[in-house]
Amino acid sequence: MKALVLARHGALAPNPERRFIGVSDLPLSDAGRKQIRALARNPADTIGNPAAIFCSDLARSRESAAVLAAALKNVPLHIEPGLREIDLGRWEMLSPAEVRLAFPGQYEARGLSPASFRPAGGESFCDLRERVLAAHARMRARYPEALLLMVGHAGVNRTLIAEYLALPLADLFSIPQPYACLSLLEGW
Repeated sequence: MKALVLARHGALAPNPERRFIGVSDLPLSDAGRKQIRALARNPADTIGNPAAIFCSDLARSRESAAVLAAALKNVPLHIEPGLREIDLGRWEMLSPAEVRLAFPGQYEARGLSPASFRPAGGESFCDLRERVLAAHARMRARYPEALLLMVGHAGVNRTLIAEYLALPLADLFSIPQPYACLSLLEGW
């Protein structure tokens, strides 16, 4: 069965200031590890029997994927840098208030055009879509007709789901992606 199961990594440390994380390489929190262990309890029931697991090279994705790979036993795990979260450039680790101070008008500009807005030194969601679709093509070249598990990030998963559902990237933030969630994209 050709399908893609998207899993989001587990929770990170609390972020009450809502700092932009993007490609910052943060580990899972204890709560995030617990979430992924719970997801790994009965993987055949929740995930199925994937031919392979793919994850980004960021610690939170790798750690989540390793727990799932151990539970699935004998399923190869591939690290794919093209699956990294969106690069927010100079906004990385800044709060919205800090972005507003450092880059006047840009926070609001991103809200008006989330698909095409690119923070200084970073990527737009259009850029992310191109990178992630290229990574997906590489995954499919290796496993053309298989069920695959991809342990991704909120922006990456939302981008793939939007493409799958033919939604405009402007609607990305309406796609829920809580920590340790699963999404099934049949035929993909």
